[in-house]
Amino acid sequence: MKKKPSLGGMIAKLAFGAVFIVIGIAPDPEFEAGARGMAIIIGVALIAWGILKYFGWYRQHKQIMMELDREEKEIASLKEAVRNKPRKCPHCGGTTRGNVCDYCGSALDYVN
Repeated sequence: MKKKPSLGGMIAKLAFGAVFIVIGIAPDPEFEAGARGMAIIIGVALIAWGILKYFGWYRQHKQIMMELDREEKEIASLKEAVRNKPRKCPHCGGTTRGNVCDYCGSALDYVN
């Protein structure tokens, strides 16, 4: 799994992106139109870099957690199937379900 992006790095990218966008939009007569456009493009790229990296990590994290939940449910259903499987008591020979023999009351192991 990818490492979670640092919050400080994400905030710095967003802040610098916002600064570049403000510089590109600000009505300063010293900047040419090309410089303004590049500042806006750089600002948008920095903001996208900061946000999209986090969403990519979050989507992958969510998929892994869903897979773990599915596997845990599958394991629980398999345990339940083993627990409810009819077993033969080694002491009295009766067929019973559960962890305790219904006929003689002895504890049953999961091997039978």
